[in-house]
This record gives sequence, structure tokens and C-alpha cells, in this order.
Amino acid sequence: MSWSRTRRGFTLIELLVVIAIIAVLIGLLLPAVQRVREAAARTQCQNHLKQIALAIHNYHDAVGHFPTGHSPWVEPSEARGPFTGRGWILESLPCLEQSALYQRLEPTREGNFFSGQGLLAPEARPLLAARVLVLHCPSDPSSQDADLATRQYQLTGIAVELTNYKGVLGDTRVGGTGSSFNGPLPDCHHRNGCNGIFYRNNYQDRPRLVSVKDGTSNTLLVGEDLPEYNHHSAAFYANGDYASCHVPLNYLPPDPRYWQDAISFRSRHPGGANFALADGSVRFISQSIDHGQFRAACTKAGGEVNRLP
Repeated sequence: MSWSRTRRGFTLIELLVVIAIIAVLIGLLLPAVQRVREAAARTQCQNHLKQIALAIHNYHDAVGHFPTGHSPWVEPSEARGPFTGRGWILESLPCLEQSALYQRLEPTREGNFFSGQGLLAPEARPLLAARVLVLHCPSDPSSQDADLATRQYQLTGIAVELTNYKGVLGDTRVGGTGSSFNGPLPDCHHRNGCNGIFYRNNYQDRPRLVSVKDGTSNTLLVGEDLPEYNHHSAAFYANGDYASCHVPLNYLPPDPRYWQDAISFRSRHPGGANFALADGSVRFISQSIDHGQFRAACTKAGGEVNRLP
């Protein structure tokens, strides 16, 4: 007697069922992987802010005041030239382990920006695009977009380094009544005396830790922004390194060129953004925070009774 052995393969229905099960498993796994990846990116972003806050404090210890920006314009009330356009991040570079870059940018201390000197000195222009990794949030690819890097206000056509991290100007209504959101007037961004710490004319005031009357653990120092939505994001430039809290957190302006609303804080982290506080700590601030409470946390001496959630 002979026996014939037959081999049985998958039927089409069984194959489709297996494929469907695999697809379901991938669908369940992918969001978990994305959450883990974002959690890691958010932690790295917080580490970057921690390094920046530490650099600011080291600068303050060495010099006696917070790092300053120097406007490229002759702006009141105590304007002093040359009007170089150097920003507070540039001044902090030695404390961010970037002493070599800082030294090579030394020629930008002389001459006026709009005369092609200062930050626009020919010998310094190639250095404006020098990569400083600590200035980038890993969740945001727009901060490393080469096209965006050539579309920054007053620097159009010049490749520059972008930054995700902006100093807190306060809650002044940037652009005055041109902004869609409310805040204290007069607009101080083109003057001095802002109620936060970082603005393009803070060289006139030289804010110090003792000026943070509301408490360093309650006052926001540096927060996140997205260059995709704000074309004032040139890292080393005094008109690209600050933002205001008069706009609700994580607002995405329809047009990044509408600077009155764009010069504000936002991130790609779901539900909020990271901030460094004046005491050097770093916190994740929920975008659901009451706007009045957010604004109060951005002023250094507003006298508000405020505690961040």
C-alpha cells in the first residue's frame, strides 16, 4: 500500500487574518513608540533649557547682571552706540562652552548693524550660522530648516543659526494695538523698561536677580518657540532672542510674518511647553494654564500673588 503525503498551506482568508492581526498590533505599538520618543525629546529639551539657565546664572555671577541684547536701532530712552545687534544668547556663549565661537564673533562689537558692521561685519557673517546644539529642541525640525534660516527679519538672505529658546520679555503687548491679544501698554519691545528680563534694549537696564521681586521660583526666564511660526528666531541677534507672554501659550499664528502675535511662546510638545525659571529650575507649563496666571509668571516685579501649577 502506498501513502501520499499532502502539504497544506495558508488559505487566502487565513493570510488576510494574519495580516490584519499584524496591522492591529502595529497600530497599537506605533503610538506607544511615538509617546516614548516624544518623552525622550521633551526630557532632552528640558536638559537644554537647564544648561541655558545655568549659563545665564554663571554669566550673572561673573558680570553682575543678566546677559544683555543691544538693539540695532537707536531706540529710547538711554540709547548708547554702537548699535551692533548682538543678542543675549551671543553674550552667553562662553558659559555654554562656546568660547571659541564667542571669540571669533568679537569683531561684531564694533560698528552699527545697518551700516554693515556689528553683527553684520563681513568677517563675522559666516559665523552667524554656526551650529550650537543646545539651542535646539529635538521635537522641532523647523529650528534646523535651512530655508527658514535665510528668512529671518533684518537678516533675509543670510544663513543664520536658529533657536527654539527665547528670553521672556514679560507680558507687554508687542506691536501695541496691532496685536490680537491684550497686554500692558505702552509697548516696550522697542524701548526699555520691560516687565520681564530679556528684550533687545535690556543693555540699557541691565536687569539683575535682585530685580526679580516676585520670586525666582515663580518667574519665567526662558521658554520655547518654533521658528516655523516666528521669523524672529535668529539665535545671536538681539531682535530674534525674546518673546512675550501677552499671547496664550502654544498659539500658532496663521501667518508668521504677523510679528505682533508671532513673538510669543509655543512648542511641539503635546499640551504645553518647557520653561526655565529665574531660580534655574525647569518646568513644563500646560497650555491650559489660565492666561492671567501665565502672564503674571512672566513679569519680574508685578506684585502678583501667583504660584505656578
